[in-house]
Amino acid sequence: MSDVPTLYKYMPFRKEFFDNFYLRCTPRSALNDPFELRPSDQYMNDHSWDLLAQREMSPETEFSEELLDFNGGFLEKAFNKIGIVSFSETNDNLLMWSHYGDNHRGMVVAFDTSHDFFIKDGSKSRQLGRVHYRKDRMKALPQRLKNGFHMSDSTRIYFEKSDEWIYEKEHRLMSDLYAADATLCTFEYYNKRLRHKHRGYEPEAVTDKLVSINDIENKCHDASDPEVLCMLKVPPECILSVICGANMPDEQKQEVREYTQRLGISFLEAVPDADEYKLKFRQAE
Repeated sequence: MSDVPTLYKYMPFRKEFFDNFYLRCTPRSALNDPFELRPSDQYMNDHSWDLLAQREMSPETEFSEELLDFNGGFLEKAFNKIGIVSFSETNDNLLMWSHYGDNHRGMVVAFDTSHDFFIKDGSKSRQLGRVHYRKDRMKALPQRLKNGFHMSDSTRIYFEKSDEWIYEKEHRLMSDLYAADATLCTFEYYNKRLRHKHRGYEPEAVTDKLVSINDIENKCHDASDPEVLCMLKVPPECILSVICGANMPDEQKQEVREYTQRLGISFLEAVPDADEYKLKFRQAE
């Protein structure tokens, strides 16, 4: 369970969220920071020693091009299998509202982190953690002992970012992309990568750009491709409130108000403060 009781998700207005409660579990290829999950050379060295320990090789084993290539391939497969859902400790950051809340036209959803959805689930490689901000890229990892080896805690790389992002106060849920509750892809991706494998199958259109590939067996899609959207379904009972952005059109605010009333969720509106550069939140009238 998180050490923060409530986490917030900034997002554009998506009325379908209140029907399916899907949040995207984003692969590395679709994250907006080019340093995400791209380790330093020292990290790669540490991880190689970790692999040596797991394969019960001796500390005297020499590194070879083959071993380094194997390690690089191992990490690449691991990174391509895991996705991230980002949350924040704060609901009133002006930059976050601009960057992720559609220039204050979107919304912020508050979640109760004590709910089982956020608790680590080993069967799905699911883990919630606070992001640690650093000036330098991670070079050496925290160590633990196994069979005489110092083995690295390889999950830490998922929770490290440059300190330039510190204003986000991010917590992230990492999860196996192939354990998603629903998988969508673009029409282009389906026609290019999957249609020839499933002749006669016509995927269900979800939007004018996306189709559902939930019914396709054997997980033949590449979940690391940015055109594939792996979605986690959030239980509505862990949603505490929804805040509408200061620039959200009145018609959409009314839609959100109706959804929240139907679900028994608190509804708030963000309002610019009259004197300071900050937002106030008020109950809907």
